[in-house]
Amino acid sequence: MDNTDFKILDELATNSRISGADIARKIHLSLPAVTERLRKLDKSGVIEQYTVRFNREMLGLKLLAFVQVWLEHAGASKAKEYLISLPQVLECHHIAGDYDLLLKVLVKDTSDLEELLSNRIKGSLAVTRTSTTIVMSTYKEDINIRSK
Repeated sequence: MDNTDFKILDELATNSRISGADIARKIHLSLPAVTERLRKLDKSGVIEQYTVRFNREMLGLKLLAFVQVWLEHAGASKAKEYLISLPQVLECHHIAGDYDLLLKVLVKDTSDLEELLSNRIKGSLAVTRTSTTIVMSTYKEDINIRSK
């Protein structure tokens, strides 16, 4: 990968629906050259997925929280599979530290969060303890690193 590939990735990170022609114009490269580079980035696996970001508030999903999860190690694998299957769980990370998993969850409100925690997350047999942090404001949230 070279600097031109990173420029293409930056444009896609800003808008995954951008056309090849628009990328070519912005980075001063021909359309066939951009198309070939995109094909190679796709085929090599550098680009895993093209996606869209929804306006969560307009969808009524206003409460973002991080849930720290402690697991009983005997059932940890099944618990992890169950937790990542929950649609409210946006991210699940196995981490080093005092707890085992860090979940990023998105729900409508505090009653939905309570239901998720009490009936689903803590309802998993291997979950021994949780601690929840509610996000008040988000100042930056990207899914990809930018070279700019």
